Amino acid sequence: MRRTRTSRPAGRTGRLRATGPTALLACPLLVLTAACSGGSDDDAKATPSADRRSATPAATRLEKAALAQGDLKGYRVTSRKAENWASGQPKSRKRACQALADATGDEPSPAAKETVRRGVNGHKAPYKGVTAGISSYSAAGAKTFMRELKAALSDCAGGFSTTLSGRTVRYSEVRSTPLKAAGDDSVGYGLTASAQGTKIPMRVVAVRSGSTIALFMGVDFKKLSEFPVPRAIVDKQLEKLEKAGL
Repeated sequence: MRRTRTSRPAGRTGRLRATGPTALLACPLLVLTAACSGGSDDDAKATPSADRRSATPAATRLEKAALAQGDLKGYRVTSRKAENWASGQPKSRKRACQALADATGDEPSPAAKETVRRGVNGHKAPYKGVTAGISSYSAAGAKTFMRELKAALSDCAGGFSTTLSGRTVRYSEVRSTPLKAAGDDSVGYGLTASAQGTKIPMRVVAVRSGSTIALFMGVDFKKLSEFPVPRAIVDKQLEKLEKAGL
Protein backbone atom coordinates (compact mmCIF):
# COMPACT_ATOMS: atom_id res chain seq x y z
CA MET A 1 0.00 0.00 0.00
CA ARG A 2 1.37 3.39 -0.97
CA ARG A 3 1.94 5.72 1.94
CA THR A 4 -0.16 8.86 1.84
CA ARG A 5 1.78 12.09 1.59
CA THR A 6 0.03 14.89 3.45
CA SER A 7 0.99 18.55 3.63
CA ARG A 8 1.06 19.57 7.32
CA PRO A 9 2.84 22.88 7.77
CA ALA A 10 3.73 23.83 11.31
CA GLY A 11 2.60 27.05 12.90
CA ARG A 12 2.44 28.95 16.14
CA THR A 13 -0.37 29.19 18.62
CA GLY A 14 -2.84 31.98 17.79
CA ARG A 15 -5.33 34.10 19.66
CA LEU A 16 -8.66 32.51 18.84
CA ARG A 17 -8.92 28.93 20.05
CA ALA A 18 -11.68 26.41 20.58
CA THR A 19 -11.38 24.77 23.98
CA GLY A 20 -12.84 21.88 25.95
CA PRO A 21 -15.32 19.57 24.20
CA THR A 22 -15.51 21.95 21.25
CA ALA A 23 -11.79 21.55 20.65
CA LEU A 24 -12.07 17.78 21.03
CA LEU A 25 -14.67 17.60 18.29
CA ALA A 26 -13.76 20.43 15.99
CA CYS A 27 -9.99 20.81 15.99
CA PRO A 28 -9.35 17.28 14.70
CA LEU A 29 -11.82 18.07 11.92
CA LEU A 30 -10.72 21.57 11.01
CA VAL A 31 -7.02 21.49 11.67
CA LEU A 32 -6.15 24.45 9.49
CA THR A 33 -8.94 26.92 10.20
CA ALA A 34 -8.20 29.99 12.29
CA ALA A 35 -11.53 29.48 14.04
CA CYS A 36 -10.09 26.34 15.59
CA SER A 37 -6.42 27.06 16.01
CA GLY A 38 -6.20 30.80 16.19
CA GLY A 39 -4.21 33.14 14.02
CA SER A 40 -3.77 36.64 12.78
CA ASP A 41 -3.57 38.44 9.48
CA ASP A 42 0.18 37.80 9.57
CA ASP A 43 -0.54 34.08 9.39
CA ALA A 44 -2.60 34.59 6.26
CA LYS A 45 0.18 36.66 4.70
CA ALA A 46 2.54 33.78 5.42
CA THR A 47 0.55 31.53 3.09
CA PRO A 48 2.39 31.69 -0.25
CA SER A 49 0.57 33.27 -3.13
CA ALA A 50 -0.17 31.13 -6.16
CA ASP A 51 2.62 32.83 -8.12
CA ARG A 52 5.22 32.37 -5.37
CA ARG A 53 4.32 28.71 -4.83
CA SER A 54 4.45 28.06 -8.57
CA ALA A 55 8.05 29.31 -8.57
CA THR A 56 9.05 26.90 -5.80
CA PRO A 57 10.75 23.81 -7.28
CA ALA A 58 9.52 21.60 -4.43
CA ALA A 59 5.86 22.49 -5.00
CA THR A 60 3.87 19.68 -6.58
CA ARG A 61 1.11 20.19 -9.12
CA LEU A 62 -1.41 19.52 -6.36
CA GLU A 63 0.12 22.14 -4.06
CA LYS A 64 0.07 24.69 -6.86
CA ALA A 65 -3.61 23.97 -7.43
CA ALA A 66 -4.58 24.42 -3.76
CA LEU A 67 -6.30 27.57 -2.57
CA ALA A 68 -3.97 30.44 -1.65
CA GLN A 69 -4.31 33.78 0.10
CA GLY A 70 -5.79 36.27 -2.37
CA ASP A 71 -7.81 33.68 -4.27
CA LEU A 72 -11.04 34.49 -2.42
CA LYS A 73 -12.20 38.03 -1.76
CA GLY A 74 -13.35 38.46 1.83
CA TYR A 75 -11.65 35.28 3.05
CA ARG A 76 -8.37 34.39 4.70
CA VAL A 77 -6.60 31.26 3.49
CA THR A 78 -3.96 29.53 5.59
CA SER A 79 -1.88 26.36 5.39
CA ARG A 80 -0.81 26.57 9.03
CA LYS A 81 -1.45 23.58 11.25
CA ALA A 82 -2.90 23.91 14.76
CA GLU A 83 -0.34 23.02 17.43
CA ASN A 84 -2.95 21.23 19.54
CA TRP A 85 -3.91 18.97 16.66
CA ALA A 86 -4.05 15.29 17.56
CA SER A 87 -2.79 13.52 14.45
CA GLY A 88 -4.27 10.23 13.43
CA GLN A 89 -7.09 8.58 11.58
CA PRO A 90 -10.43 7.98 13.34
CA LYS A 91 -11.63 4.39 13.23
CA SER A 92 -15.31 3.65 12.84
CA ARG A 93 -16.89 0.91 14.92
CA LYS A 94 -18.99 0.12 11.86
CA ARG A 95 -16.89 -0.93 8.89
CA ALA A 96 -19.54 0.37 6.50
CA CYS A 97 -19.08 3.87 7.97
CA GLN A 98 -15.29 4.09 7.63
CA ALA A 99 -15.53 6.30 4.53
CA LEU A 100 -17.37 8.90 6.62
CA ALA A 101 -14.83 8.52 9.42
CA ASP A 102 -11.99 9.04 6.95
CA ALA A 103 -13.51 12.34 5.87
CA THR A 104 -13.23 13.66 9.45
CA GLY A 105 -9.63 12.62 9.98
CA ASP A 106 -6.05 13.73 9.51
CA GLU A 107 -5.51 11.53 6.47
CA PRO A 108 -7.73 10.79 3.48
CA SER A 109 -8.41 7.21 2.46
CA PRO A 110 -5.32 4.96 2.20
CA ALA A 111 -5.71 5.02 -1.59
CA ALA A 112 -4.78 8.73 -1.77
CA LYS A 113 -1.33 9.42 -3.20
CA GLU A 114 -1.00 12.99 -1.90
CA THR A 115 -3.13 15.44 0.06
CA VAL A 116 -2.89 19.22 0.45
CA ARG A 117 -5.09 21.07 2.95
CA ARG A 118 -6.08 24.68 3.42
CA GLY A 119 -8.13 26.47 6.05
CA VAL A 120 -10.53 29.22 4.99
CA ASN A 121 -12.23 31.82 7.22
CA GLY A 122 -14.33 34.85 6.35
CA HIS A 123 -12.95 38.20 7.52
CA LYS A 124 -16.37 39.22 8.88
CA ALA A 125 -17.08 35.95 10.70
CA PRO A 126 -13.75 34.22 11.45
CA TYR A 127 -15.47 31.77 13.78
CA LYS A 128 -16.97 30.12 10.71
CA GLY A 129 -14.32 27.79 9.31
CA VAL A 130 -13.92 25.60 6.26
CA THR A 131 -11.20 23.08 5.51
CA ALA A 132 -10.52 22.54 1.83
CA GLY A 133 -8.51 19.42 1.12
CA ILE A 134 -7.53 18.12 -2.30
CA SER A 135 -6.19 14.59 -2.78
CA SER A 136 -4.79 12.81 -5.81
CA TYR A 137 -5.79 9.22 -6.57
CA SER A 138 -5.62 6.78 -9.40
CA ALA A 139 -8.62 7.12 -11.73
CA ALA A 140 -10.19 3.99 -10.21
CA GLY A 141 -9.31 5.06 -6.67
CA ALA A 142 -11.10 8.40 -6.97
CA LYS A 143 -14.25 6.72 -8.26
CA THR A 144 -14.10 4.17 -5.44
CA PHE A 145 -13.79 6.95 -2.86
CA MET A 146 -16.99 8.61 -4.05
CA ARG A 147 -18.85 5.32 -4.34
CA GLU A 148 -17.94 4.25 -0.81
CA LEU A 149 -18.77 7.69 0.61
CA LYS A 150 -22.24 7.64 -0.94
CA ALA A 151 -22.83 4.07 0.24
CA ALA A 152 -21.83 5.05 3.78
CA LEU A 153 -24.35 7.90 3.78
CA SER A 154 -27.07 5.35 3.12
CA ASP A 155 -25.76 2.63 5.44
CA CYS A 156 -24.95 4.96 8.34
CA ALA A 157 -28.00 7.22 8.38
CA GLY A 158 -28.71 5.95 11.90
CA GLY A 159 -25.37 7.27 13.13
CA PHE A 160 -21.92 5.88 13.90
CA SER A 161 -18.99 6.37 16.29
CA THR A 162 -15.28 6.90 15.77
CA THR A 163 -12.30 6.48 18.07
CA LEU A 164 -9.02 8.40 17.90
CA SER A 165 -6.32 8.35 20.58
CA GLY A 166 -8.74 6.73 23.01
CA ARG A 167 -11.40 9.40 22.51
CA THR A 168 -14.80 8.60 21.09
CA VAL A 169 -16.93 10.91 18.99
CA ARG A 170 -20.48 9.97 18.07
CA TYR A 171 -22.14 11.12 14.86
CA SER A 172 -25.87 11.43 14.30
CA GLU A 173 -28.28 13.13 11.90
CA VAL A 174 -26.33 11.77 8.95
CA ARG A 175 -28.07 12.75 5.72
CA SER A 176 -27.44 13.87 2.16
CA THR A 177 -27.94 17.56 1.35
CA PRO A 178 -28.77 19.24 -1.98
CA LEU A 179 -25.68 20.14 -3.96
CA LYS A 180 -24.97 21.71 -7.32
CA ALA A 181 -21.27 21.63 -8.12
CA ALA A 182 -19.02 21.26 -11.13
CA GLY A 183 -16.75 18.27 -11.48
CA ASP A 184 -17.34 14.71 -12.59
CA ASP A 185 -19.14 13.53 -9.45
CA SER A 186 -20.21 15.19 -6.21
CA VAL A 187 -22.11 14.69 -2.98
CA GLY A 188 -23.09 16.96 -0.12
CA TYR A 189 -24.05 15.82 3.36
CA GLY A 190 -24.54 16.89 6.93
CA LEU A 191 -23.89 15.21 10.26
CA THR A 192 -23.66 16.17 13.92
CA ALA A 193 -20.67 15.23 16.10
CA SER A 194 -21.14 14.89 19.86
CA ALA A 195 -18.88 14.21 22.84
CA GLN A 196 -18.96 15.23 26.51
CA GLY A 197 -22.38 16.78 26.07
CA THR A 198 -21.39 19.11 23.23
CA LYS A 199 -22.88 18.84 19.75
CA ILE A 200 -21.37 20.36 16.62
CA PRO A 201 -23.27 20.25 13.31
CA MET A 202 -21.07 19.93 10.24
CA ARG A 203 -21.65 20.25 6.52
CA VAL A 204 -19.45 18.46 4.01
CA VAL A 205 -19.00 18.66 0.25
CA ALA A 206 -17.02 16.10 -1.76
CA VAL A 207 -16.30 16.59 -5.47
CA ARG A 208 -14.38 14.39 -7.88
CA SER A 209 -12.51 16.11 -10.71
CA GLY A 210 -10.88 13.41 -12.79
CA SER A 211 -8.62 11.53 -10.39
CA THR A 212 -8.62 14.32 -7.78
CA ILE A 213 -10.99 14.52 -4.81
CA ALA A 214 -11.81 17.91 -3.29
CA LEU A 215 -13.24 17.64 0.20
CA PHE A 216 -14.69 20.61 2.11
CA MET A 217 -16.02 20.74 5.68
CA GLY A 218 -17.73 23.71 7.32
CA VAL A 219 -18.35 24.43 11.01
CA ASP A 220 -19.67 27.45 12.93
CA PHE A 221 -17.65 27.43 16.15
CA LYS A 222 -19.51 30.30 17.78
CA LYS A 223 -23.17 29.42 17.33
CA LEU A 224 -22.57 25.67 16.94
CA SER A 225 -25.17 25.71 14.19
CA GLU A 226 -25.04 24.42 10.63
CA PHE A 227 -22.67 26.27 8.34
CA PRO A 228 -23.01 25.17 4.71
CA VAL A 229 -19.75 25.36 2.79
CA PRO A 230 -19.87 28.59 0.76
CA ARG A 231 -20.27 27.91 -2.95
CA ALA A 232 -17.54 30.47 -3.75
CA ILE A 233 -14.93 28.34 -1.95
CA VAL A 234 -15.93 25.17 -3.79
CA ASP A 235 -16.08 26.87 -7.17
CA LYS A 236 -12.70 28.55 -6.78
CA GLN A 237 -10.98 25.33 -5.80
CA LEU A 238 -12.52 23.45 -8.72
CA GLU A 239 -11.54 26.27 -11.06
CA LYS A 240 -7.91 25.96 -9.95
CA LEU A 241 -7.97 22.19 -10.38
CA GLU A 242 -9.31 22.58 -13.91
CA LYS A 243 -6.65 25.14 -14.82
CA ALA A 244 -3.97 22.80 -13.45
CA GLY A 245 -5.32 19.92 -15.51
CA LEU A 246 -6.21 17.92 -12.41
